Amino acid sequence: MTTSATTPARGSLRWRLAWTFTLLTILAVVAQAVALFLSSEEQEEELIDEVVNTALDGVTGSHGRETMLPPHLSLFHAPAGHRPPGLPEGMERLALGNHEWFIQGIEYHVGVRDDAGERYYLMYDTRLHEERLERLLIALVIGVLVLSAMALWLGQWLADAQLGQLRRLAQRVAEDDPAPFTEAEQDEEVARLALALDDYRARNTTLIEREREFTANVSHELRTPLTRIRTSAELLAEQDGARERAQRIVLAVDELERRLRGLLFLARGTTPLAVETVALWPLVESLFEQYREACASQGIPLLNLVHADAAVRADQAVLSLVLDNLLSNAVRYAGTGEIRVEAGPGWVAVRDTGVGIPTDQLTQVFERHYRLSNLPDGMGLGLSIVRQLIERCGWRCEASSEPGVGTEIRVVFDTNGGPSLQE
Repeated sequence: MTTSATTPARGSLRWRLAWTFTLLTILAVVAQAVALFLSSEEQEEELIDEVVNTALDGVTGSHGRETMLPPHLSLFHAPAGHRPPGLPEGMERLALGNHEWFIQGIEYHVGVRDDAGERYYLMYDTRLHEERLERLLIALVIGVLVLSAMALWLGQWLADAQLGQLRRLAQRVAEDDPAPFTEAEQDEEVARLALALDDYRARNTTLIEREREFTANVSHELRTPLTRIRTSAELLAEQDGARERAQRIVLAVDELERRLRGLLFLARGTTPLAVETVALWPLVESLFEQYREACASQGIPLLNLVHADAAVRADQAVLSLVLDNLLSNAVRYAGTGEIRVEAGPGWVAVRDTGVGIPTDQLTQVFERHYRLSNLPDGMGLGLSIVRQLIERCGWRCEASSEPGVGTEIRVVFDTNGGPSLQE
């Protein structure tokens, strides 16, 4: 079994706030720039028409006398119904009033008037106007880009300023700061979160304290009756007729004490391991004794294939609890097959030739309360306890199985300073 914890990818709230501010600013600036450009263009058009009308008023008021006009204005006139010399072709058909006319892509504003039998055509070249609008457009684009960059910088600064309290709160939570998370200068929303964290930590502290008291009480209260049972069994073993059964009681009491130590180690994260040299063959034999009678009645052979000199540096109570749960699981699902315990350099394995485990459920069987069948004598906790103990000790669990063939669960010891197998 190989497990790995990965942190899911998450977006940055800081960047989301910064980009939201930037995009809103850009939209506002672009809207203003477009409005300014369109307004300027419209005003230029109105100004051109006003210039054309004023110039025509001046020309018609002079009754044909020569009038000085700027270079971008061109005047043509002829008797009504005739085409003035030099007037672009087709323009003579324009009605009285103001018009727009394009010649080779150049826009002209044209004013047409009649006065004293003469028809006047005044052309306004808009190229200077277009150049002014182009310069205005370039200035607006540059302004939008500069303001966008400033908005992004300002957005990041504002996001940092607004999220600073939240970041400091997260750091204090990560460091498990014992001081209260709630502070007087916090904003209302951050203060609510800090208060919720304080309440949550208080509830957890109370719960953990109760669990510690419970495990301590269980350890104290169970050891006393176990000691009495062991003493009585030892006295009973001195009688010839009850020697064998009394010895079984003593072994059961020893096993209960080892299980109790293993479970306390699992419950107390700070409990140190009592590492010693554990002979594997006699340990496996003592564990077999609990299942030998039941397996014999079902025709299930128990094979201890561990080398007689094999030993491991480990906490005997923890290792015994791990192997016992593996054996219990193997007996439950062995069917009519056999159960073998083997050991090699750096590992110990429990194998059975039972029903096997489907590949897609091979990792799920180590989850708490997960069961492969509806057998009445299981709660789905054994392999979960095995996984927790192995992870706590820094070992590794490897499971392989084939439906209808059998299952092997191997405990691999840490070779970097952890328990090691000796032969």
